Amino acid sequence: MSKAFLSHSWADKEFVRSVAHDLGRQYCVFDEQMFDTSESFKDSIEKYLSDSSIFVFFASKASLDSIWVDFEITEARYQTLLKNIQKAMVFIINSEVKPEDLPPWLARAKVLSTNIPKVASREIRYQIDRNIMVTHKPYFEGRTADLEKFQIMMTPIGLPAPKVASIYGLPHIGRRTFLTHAANLTLSFNRLLPITVSDGDELVDVAVKLSTQLEPYSTKDGFEYIIKTIRAETESKLIERIINLLNTAITNKELPTLIDDGGLFTSDGYHREPIRTILTSITSKNEIYLFIITNRKTNELENSLYLKPLLTDHVKRLVSKVASDAEINLTSVQISELSEYINGFPPSVHYAVQLIKTYGISALLADKYKLVQFKVSFFVDFLAKHVFDSTDKKILNMLGKYSPIPIDIIADVVDMDTDQVARSIIKLIEHSLVIFNDNSLYAISEPIADAVISLFREEEDVDHIATYNSLKKHLDSQNEELPRLDLMRLLFKAAARSGQPLDEIFHMSNDLIKLAEDHYHNRDYKQCIRFAELSLAEVPNNESSTELLIRSLIQDEQWEPALKNIEIYSRYAVKRNIAFLRGFYHRKRGELGDAINSFLESERSGHRGVAVKRELAMCYYLNNQIPEAKSYVLDAMSRNETKYVVDLFIQISTREGDEPRAREGLIKLEQLDTSSFVQHRLSTVELRFGNVPAALSAAQKALSSFKGERPTFGILSQLATCYTRTGAFPEAEEIINRLSRQFDNKKNDIRLGLECRLEIEKGRYSLALEILSRIKNKNLLVYKAMERDALAGELKVSSLTDQQRIAYIENLSRLNSELDSKDVVNSWMELMN
Repeated sequence: MSKAFLSHSWADKEFVRSVAHDLGRQYCVFDEQMFDTSESFKDSIEKYLSDSSIFVFFASKASLDSIWVDFEITEARYQTLLKNIQKAMVFIINSEVKPEDLPPWLARAKVLSTNIPKVASREIRYQIDRNIMVTHKPYFEGRTADLEKFQIMMTPIGLPAPKVASIYGLPHIGRRTFLTHAANLTLSFNRLLPITVSDGDELVDVAVKLSTQLEPYSTKDGFEYIIKTIRAETESKLIERIINLLNTAITNKELPTLIDDGGLFTSDGYHREPIRTILTSITSKNEIYLFIITNRKTNELENSLYLKPLLTDHVKRLVSKVASDAEINLTSVQISELSEYINGFPPSVHYAVQLIKTYGISALLADKYKLVQFKVSFFVDFLAKHVFDSTDKKILNMLGKYSPIPIDIIADVVDMDTDQVARSIIKLIEHSLVIFNDNSLYAISEPIADAVISLFREEEDVDHIATYNSLKKHLDSQNEELPRLDLMRLLFKAAARSGQPLDEIFHMSNDLIKLAEDHYHNRDYKQCIRFAELSLAEVPNNESSTELLIRSLIQDEQWEPALKNIEIYSRYAVKRNIAFLRGFYHRKRGELGDAINSFLESERSGHRGVAVKRELAMCYYLNNQIPEAKSYVLDAMSRNETKYVVDLFIQISTREGDEPRAREGLIKLEQLDTSSFVQHRLSTVELRFGNVPAALSAAQKALSSFKGERPTFGILSQLATCYTRTGAFPEAEEIINRLSRQFDNKKNDIRLGLECRLEIEKGRYSLALEILSRIKNKNLLVYKAMERDALAGELKVSSLTDQQRIAYIENLSRLNSELDSKDVVNSWMELMN
């Protein structure tokens, strides 16, 4: 491991301590962290200098006058002559020192002036990375043509060079790596300064993110001062501050790069107002460069470069290089097959080679279905089953919820020794699942984040109270140098998840949006409503918060507030979004014709995503228009096989009586959803194909494996149906009563339908008819089937007046005629969906 020796005076300890903390123990030698008190100071200096590859001198009046620093400089000169030290660097951190004051050999080294610890740590890390690359080959394959396009874009003939440009393309295809390489070759920038712009970020948030990277503060008081001053500034002062910070980055040969995390664009592809304000303000500043990395092309920047996934031949060469350096011999056939697996995404190469190195090529090529595209979920699932121990899993689970985070807090929360946690983290880093970022924090590797969250959905949850307490203890330290912005945002998340007061905790608006999203995906709609409303109080008219609020109100069957918010939203939102929400509203109300019309309007207005395809497929399916449903679901699956789309594919295959395809879909669903829901869907498939005992068993497993306070309505109602079909009437009645308690005033017709079917199976037909009379939407196929069965039973067993009997016979004849060609068997399961 390449390390930097940090030579400094005790008078500059606070500054250098901050640099050392940013770098981390594995990248630097800092006396407080490394020197053994049992050794003499001289022996420690000699020992650690001989083990270092970079010598870093922090030049100040005090350090130039220090006897011990003078000894370190002399010893470093000797180690340089021995070729042990490969690089020397000087940071002048005091205005009294000039380059000519330095020892002659250090004056010839790389000399920089800065009073910002984070700038110094990033420059040192850059040099360390360059040293590492001497022994570890960087892979930059298949981008020669893209580099040429970049050079043409940035050096136009006869025109001024553009200062603002974007790189766009699909995630995880190497956009950041490409820009780092291209900006170094063409513009002589050493590295990128990435600033993530999230949904809800305003000028204040962008200024905070830049300031914590580029202003000379590192303590708690410094962080609080930055936040206080930025929040008090006018818009013009904020712009001035942002421009000054961008200038600082450029001076330090760092290319400011806005990374889009949902905060750069409106839904119609135009810049959000804060971003437009920044871009407009810097157009006249000739010295400032600013790049954007995003998934989509901006409508407002002429200078944009589209980065495609690597072509197959380039992927093959990349696989061959990475495998060869890992001392893995692959045949040309295996390389070709593996390249199909990877499908143009460079990070997948490293995941695949890691797996081959440990378990052989057969582990990766055994499942032919997955050769369509590399499935990170498969990789993570395989490691979880065959490689990781309980400590690894606890750490991955934690990082899936809280990233990036220091190792000490991980150890606190999982209640393990720091050394044990460190060993586990090293294993996770070796398998490309965890990364160590520039702020000395550990984070889940972005390409596998969703797979890890999915994998641990049913495991014991992270202790959010312990996380909150540990973060708070660390942040309460007045003078400890910490990446406070990252940790304060994690503290807010932990507080929200553990029920702590939120009023006094620093956060950004995006933190509220992310919490609302989490609760929505966990089907906790009341909490989603809460956080969406808090977000809108801070950033009015935010699209994501508004749509989360409306969808949660619909899911919670708060129909009037949902409609009111759709009406308000329609005053400023694009037509396709409003039409989509209206379609969602109508589908949840069971108004399928109106839902289909709204979703079609959304599609005609420009909605091209998987969501509208999935919704149309569901509506057509529920409306018994199976060919249309099948067409849309296959279209959605060709774009992205999400768990929702695959589940609908299973339902459509079940309706068509295509048992093999339904079971094929179940295999896919196992890779995408919880075991609880997979068992639930298996139960519906088994019931449809007449295997009632297997359906009951799966329904019971779905309930027993459900993790959370409240099982879903679908899981409970399916179990009640299975109990009814198998004659377990007391158990069915108990589940129906549980539904009534848990979903009070929700889905009344379905709950009444469950009661009605139970009474029919018990042979109490008159009671079934009485229950049926309380159902509002009696025209649905399923309720007509219940009425038919109840009437037929009543005619057989009950004493009726002639008038009643005639009426029942006529109604039964009408119902038999209506239901003659209908799939009554499947109608009840459709209704529950």
